[in-house]
Amino acid sequence: MKRFTLDKLPKKVLAKLDLETVFMASRIVVAAEKLQLFRKLDKKALTMDELGRRVGIHRRHRPVFFGLLIALGLLKKQGNRYRNSALAEKYFVNHRPIEWTKIYSSHCIGEYKAYSVLEEVLTSGKHHTEILGTKPSDYLKVLASDAVWARDFTWMLYHYHQVEAKAMASKLDLRGYRNLLDVGGGSGVMSIALAQKYPRLKACILDTELVIRATKKIIRKNGLSGRVKTMVGDMHKEIPEGFDVIMLCDVDVTDYTDILKAIYDRLPPGGLVVLAEEFASEDCSEPMRGMLLVLRSKRFWLTTRKQVAAVLKKTGFKHVKGQYLCRDTWMFTGRKPA
Repeated sequence: MKRFTLDKLPKKVLAKLDLETVFMASRIVVAAEKLQLFRKLDKKALTMDELGRRVGIHRRHRPVFFGLLIALGLLKKQGNRYRNSALAEKYFVNHRPIEWTKIYSSHCIGEYKAYSVLEEVLTSGKHHTEILGTKPSDYLKVLASDAVWARDFTWMLYHYHQVEAKAMASKLDLRGYRNLLDVGGGSGVMSIALAQKYPRLKACILDTELVIRATKKIIRKNGLSGRVKTMVGDMHKEIPEGFDVIMLCDVDVTDYTDILKAIYDRLPPGGLVVLAEEFASEDCSEPMRGMLLVLRSKRFWLTTRKQVAAVLKKTGFKHVKGQYLCRDTWMFTGRKPA
């Protein structure tokens, strides 16, 4: 899935944006996404009142709001009718699934609230929820209790991580391995790509019950039900045995020590561990997206590449290797001695 970044905007739009106004402008785009404006206007030409009623925007705000979207190059006005620009059609309709529109727009709104009190967070050391008087969100609990949200979240990640999955399939050598366990594998996007690359490979996705419901449908869609299975479980309680590859990709782990010890114990001699994540550089200057998210979280840090390699070696893994996959993601592998 292609991400809409500032460089995609027309130069005349970028010339009007400085560091302060781009923050406000991005909030306009998030509001349009949250209201699904671009999807409701897909391949249509509507008057201001028609579009306003369809999206649910009060008539008082219609002229300015739609005008701002025109200024950003996302809407076009022909006569008295509004259309999506080619830019909006490409990045907000064609290149992202509806699940991404629903989940990511809500996620962005939460980020705006957190960053609205950034100065107090930085000077007090408090979490933004303490300052705002709100409850910390726990997406793992939501995944376990909200079936609709879990379904949309799982499908969103399946589409979003296609780039990383293809990169992993091209760079990870699994010749000679037969059974892969994808711990906290979510949509199974990584395992699916690897199973497509290696016809003799069998995989199993371990995740929570509501996530697995969506995962099964994704596996069927890819025609891999015979080789890619699912298992309901909690990676923090037990790692199953019987696999010669165990993989952790984009999971919510703050300290890899305990889970790597568990994986090491479950792997047979010669078994392979695979970690793929937004591991940070030593000076914490990248990945920028990851550092921005950490700044407002209770975690306060990302595991650096040097740290993850050290933990792998300390756990007992040999031939530890780190390599860049794509975007902000790095992959580390290690083998249990024969």
